[in-house]
Amino acid sequence: MPHRARKESSTGVYHVFVRGINHELIFNQTREKCYFKKIIKKHLIKYDIEIYAYCIMSSHAHFIIKSQDIQEMSMFMSKVLAEYASYYNYKKNRNGHVFQGRFRSECIEDSHYYWTCLKYIHMNPVKAHMVSAAWEYRYSSINDYKNERTNIIHENGIKQYKQKFANWQQFMEYHYGRNASIFLGMEQEVYLQQKDMAWDILYEMQALEEVEHVREVLEEPEMRKRYLNLLKERMQISETKKKKLYEEIKKELLL
Repeated sequence: MPHRARKESSTGVYHVFVRGINHELIFNQTREKCYFKKIIKKHLIKYDIEIYAYCIMSSHAHFIIKSQDIQEMSMFMSKVLAEYASYYNYKKNRNGHVFQGRFRSECIEDSHYYWTCLKYIHMNPVKAHMVSAAWEYRYSSINDYKNERTNIIHENGIKQYKQKFANWQQFMEYHYGRNASIFLGMEQEVYLQQKDMAWDILYEMQALEEVEHVREVLEEPEMRKRYLNLLKERMQISETKKKKLYEEIKKELLL
């Protein structure tokens, strides 16, 4: 099936997300996370893109990336993921796919959503109970902002941070919701979390139904019906929100 063209952001800024195939813990070890960062730094030199946030979890990774040419961003991500997949397969003495399909990208069209997304990315390890505080996690960009380090985060990301926040303490207060402005972004953050959960339920069903491709869950009417029911039951969401999540997942699966 041919790939659909990615939706292009008018700002050139995207929330990019990659996941290990079948929830495999492809970044589980410290050296795996470190090697992934090494590959990212290597390819940043070659492509005209800017990274404003990242977080490498055990089974997935998030980024905020700016690129005025979506093909440039796609080439960058393709090179990074292909090189990591080669490393991971050799290390594990395995063959086949390492990542679950193509990387996903969402347009970030305004500064409000930008900061909500950046906060969401940095708070991932806290919400996963991997650390008690965001700055304790070594594999996200949170401390790049604290130390104004630009080996992965672009200097424009640091510049925007310093323009918006008076100091590091205010930046942390934003992350932990102790200032009023964060509540303006809560709806978008909740939606990001719900979408992650919708993908988790889909992969869970793929494993339970023992189908080869995750899209088969949505293609087969009875499985699709069970999936939609699970979305509503697990998340306690409205029919409208359920349909919105379903359409987003369907679009990203290119169905």
